[in-house]
Amino acid sequence: MRPGKIGICIFLFAVLMSVVLAAVGCGKAKAKPEIASLDPDSGSPGTEVVIRGGSFGTAQGLGVVHFGTEIAEVVAWSDTSITVKVPEGLEVAEYGVTVETEMGVSNEVGFTVKGKEKEKAGIKIISLKPESGAPGSEVEIRGSGFGSTQGKGKVLFGKGQAEVIGWSETTITIKVPDNATPNTYGVTVETDEGKSNEAVFKVEDQNELQSQKEAVISYLKSQGQSTAGSEQWTIRLVKRSAQDPNWEVVEITKQDKKTFKAMMIFNNMLGGWECLSTAGPPWTGVEFKGAEVPSDLKNV
Repeated sequence: MRPGKIGICIFLFAVLMSVVLAAVGCGKAKAKPEIASLDPDSGSPGTEVVIRGGSFGTAQGLGVVHFGTEIAEVVAWSDTSITVKVPEGLEVAEYGVTVETEMGVSNEVGFTVKGKEKEKAGIKIISLKPESGAPGSEVEIRGSGFGSTQGKGKVLFGKGQAEVIGWSETTITIKVPDNATPNTYGVTVETDEGKSNEAVFKVEDQNELQSQKEAVISYLKSQGQSTAGSEQWTIRLVKRSAQDPNWEVVEITKQDKKTFKAMMIFNNMLGGWECLSTAGPPWTGVEFKGAEVPSDLKNV
């Protein structure tokens, strides 16, 4: 072979080798990860954050995400997007977020950690004291979440509104509307935070109360007990059974302010109230024609 041809062959071989070497990776180096944005860019510990950018790598591998000096839990990882959770225990402050892979550490983007909002307990009525009464009488509503002051708060009494006498976080005192007729009414508390559960209040029928009082006096006389001064006694409903509304517990207040309770039954055959006992709770052995006291009244 002539010398000229040998030189040409060597030159072509060198060119071919350079192309092969470039093809197997002896060219340009891979880029470091780069963060373009955080979504959201603020939140409380535990919040999920999407980091958008590039060159993160198709799989996490040894990659990590830093919030300051803390490492975040990775939820998802791709070459252009990483989802992480803000590390628990971080105090309220701004932290630099970076992505670190085998190719290096990314640029830093700021994230503001906020405090977790306290859960609102809500408004709840626990009890009414008493659960029944006449128009104009005072009722104490016990519960929680009412607010330390009334503000725009109100107490709904049926379809109307009750006059508020006192208001605190756990107790509200109202006056039964003067125009309330004998019936049962739903009572709810409403504030800027929302509306409470409903409690039930019974506006008493004075004629019915009088007939119950007479039944109690008749029972006491049959038991040989004194009823002196009974014309000055007052009576109120303590509780009506939700299981059987024919059963009620009433409370008698004597002229000396001493009180006692009576278990009442509405005798449908006689068309009136009958007193079964004044022994007081737990009303052991009290029954009417074989029927025991309803369980929701046994300890009332």
